[in-house]
Amino acid sequence: MTRKKMIGLVGLVLMVAFIYSTLNAQAVRPPRAGRPGAFSQVLKDALQLTPEQEKKLEEFRQARLAEAKAHREKMVPMRDELRKLMADPRADEQKVNNLIDQMAKLRADRMKASYQNRKAWEKIFTPEQLKKLEEYRQDFKLKREARRERMGRRGGMMMRPGLFRPETY
Repeated sequence: MTRKKMIGLVGLVLMVAFIYSTLNAQAVRPPRAGRPGAFSQVLKDALQLTPEQEKKLEEFRQARLAEAKAHREKMVPMRDELRKLMADPRADEQKVNNLIDQMAKLRADRMKASYQNRKAWEKIFTPEQLKKLEEYRQDFKLKREARRERMGRRGGMMMRPGLFRPETY
C-alpha cells in the first residue's frame, strides 16, 4: 500500500469516527430555573404538600438563594485578597489577621442565619410532614454512610486534596 493511500485511509477512518461520536453525543441540558429536581419532586409527592406550602417553600428557597449570593459577593473578594496577602512575604500581619477575623465573622453570621432559617423552614410543614421528612433524612443519612464505607475512610481518590479538587481556604 502506498503512503498516499495509507494517509487517505487513516484520514477517512478518523473522519468517520468523529462524525459517529458527534452524532451519538448526548446533549447536556442545564437545569432550568424553578424546575424541581427528581428528588425534590419525590419528596413533595411523599409529603403531599399543599399548593400554599409549595408556594411558601419556593419563596423561602428564593430568599435563601439571594442570601447565599450576597454572602458570596462579600466573601469572594475577601478570599482573593487573603490569598494575595498570604502569597506576599512582606504582607502586613495585622491586615492578614483582620481579614481572617472579618471572614470568620461572615461565616459565623451565615451559620447563625442558617440555623434560624431551618427553624423558619420547619414552620411551613405539619407535624406529620415533619415526621416523614425526618424519616427521609435518616434513610438518606444511612445511604450516605454506607457509600462512605464502600469508598473507605479517605473518601476515595477523587476526594483527596490536590488531586482532582483544588484546596481552598
